[in-house]
Amino acid sequence: MRKVVWLAFGVLILQLGFILSYVAAFHQPTPREIPIAVVAEQGLPAGVDADTANKLNAIDGTPLDAHTASDTGDARAMLRERDVLGVFVISPTGTDTLITASAAGSSISTSLEAIFTEVEHAQNRTFVVRDDIPVGAHDNRGLSGFYLSVGWVVGGYLLAAAVGLLVGAPKSVADAAVQLGIFTGYAVLSGALGAFITTHVLGTFAGHWFPLWLLGTGVVLATSVFTLGLRAAIGVAAVPIAIIVFVILGNPSAGGAFGPNVLPEFYAAVGRWITPGIGTEGVRSIVYFSGTGLGQPAAALAIYTVVGVALLFGFTRRKTRPSAAPKDEDRPVSSVV
Repeated sequence: MRKVVWLAFGVLILQLGFILSYVAAFHQPTPREIPIAVVAEQGLPAGVDADTANKLNAIDGTPLDAHTASDTGDARAMLRERDVLGVFVISPTGTDTLITASAAGSSISTSLEAIFTEVEHAQNRTFVVRDDIPVGAHDNRGLSGFYLSVGWVVGGYLLAAAVGLLVGAPKSVADAAVQLGIFTGYAVLSGALGAFITTHVLGTFAGHWFPLWLLGTGVVLATSVFTLGLRAAIGVAAVPIAIIVFVILGNPSAGGAFGPNVLPEFYAAVGRWITPGIGTEGVRSIVYFSGTGLGQPAAALAIYTVVGVALLFGFTRRKTRPSAAPKDEDRPVSSVV
């Protein structure tokens, strides 16, 4: 009976953590230092772009981080390279242009439109919006990559949790190697099938099956092997820790339709280093930005995998190492009477 009470208490803590984390992340998204490029078209006085950038940076709450660009072509290249998330083009006609990339986070594009609506209204100017890198027709608000990533992550930690609870920790280094091989095969298969569903069955990310397969394999392998390594290191406590890291913290910090510049600072900082956010960012980079920005997600997945493998084999070897037999010189010598 006491075990049931403690189990219920533990589940309650996880449940409340889930509620707290999700509501804290999404209850009041606020734009924060969204990087944009400011361009002044020909026919305007020199320094208009710099003056405008300074005024935008002075807005209360610092929602923007504005810098000047030499021309519209250079600014649009910065948008494609993900150096900025928006471009503001000042026109001598009085009708300016806001260039966005909703594929980088639809909430960021929405925030930019709201900010510039106020800015332009205060100056009796108007502006038009052009979405240079929109989300796909079958990718509502850019959420499909988030759900694909979450699916991969859930499969990874559930497999590790199930093996840990039902099979137990490896009893030898050979057992650890077998489990690692099974997890690797599972990661390859689940990565391929998840990518296949979104590219060939649903047509959401058509034409990107192979790179998404590689990404999915990395996400599943990193999540599962890291959880497996924790299981070898600390026992069944690895299961709630995996839930805390990958679900309670990982899912809301991944953002979904929210880019990091509208999430609270804590979630924006940790999201890119937890596998749901890593996968979401990886999908976004592959599908919409020709692979730009994939370096950090790839490095993070490699770190999870290496650490997980090290924990798995290190603690398995330590727990299964036989105690050394006493040496002859350490044995007591019988006295001869």
